[in-house]
Amino acid sequence: MLRRAAAALDEIAAEPGRLRLVDLGERLGLAKSTARRLLVGLVEVGLANVDAQGHFSLGERLLGFGRADGAQIARIFRPTIERVARATGDETVDLSVLRGHRMWFVDQIESSHRLRAVSAVGVRFPLESTANGKAALAALQPADAEAALSRFGPEVAGSLRAEVAEIRRTGIAFDRDEHTAGISAAAIARRTAGDNVVAISVPAPTERFREKQGRIVDALRAAADSPAWAR
Repeated sequence: MLRRAAAALDEIAAEPGRLRLVDLGERLGLAKSTARRLLVGLVEVGLANVDAQGHFSLGERLLGFGRADGAQIARIFRPTIERVARATGDETVDLSVLRGHRMWFVDQIESSHRLRAVSAVGVRFPLESTANGKAALAALQPADAEAALSRFGPEVAGSLRAEVAEIRRTGIAFDRDEHTAGISAAAIARRTAGDNVVAISVPAPTERFREKQGRIVDALRAAADSPAWAR
């Protein structure tokens, strides 16, 4: 039941205010009656909210925990991501944390370039198609990474296994127009002293990313040596 509740909260967090009972039941593979009992329980204890149209969002009780945790991580890593922004020539830099099976964005340095990639703090992105998500998979212990990969179909899981192995070798993950057409990104991820898996990523319009890829990778490699990971 706890695993089902966690999976339901992951889906709600990924698309807050958009999913109904029937949507969540289908995504979790649950009968309507089982999904209803699960979601009623989450609402009753304040972990989820449901609006008048039947759409679910995360509850204030859960958001309160998350805000405090995310603010602490953002405070620790802020100087590091500021250095990455300067080193990349003022590109956007995102800070995210692995939560369940999504990357939760907790801070961002927004580029001043007219064409730029921007993701709102607080949103959650998938693991399989993002640079920060793939970097996080590579930062997990092998058994945990395999458990995460098992959620995907055989073709996706097989491709990701090969990519995760390469990320572990090089330390850098890439998203080349995978999550959003026209946007590419590079990322690193490490496990912190608090046992969070934290990622730093640099997204940019693909044409500019290709021109600056070496500079972006160098900035991320330097960030990998930041003392923030040990805090």
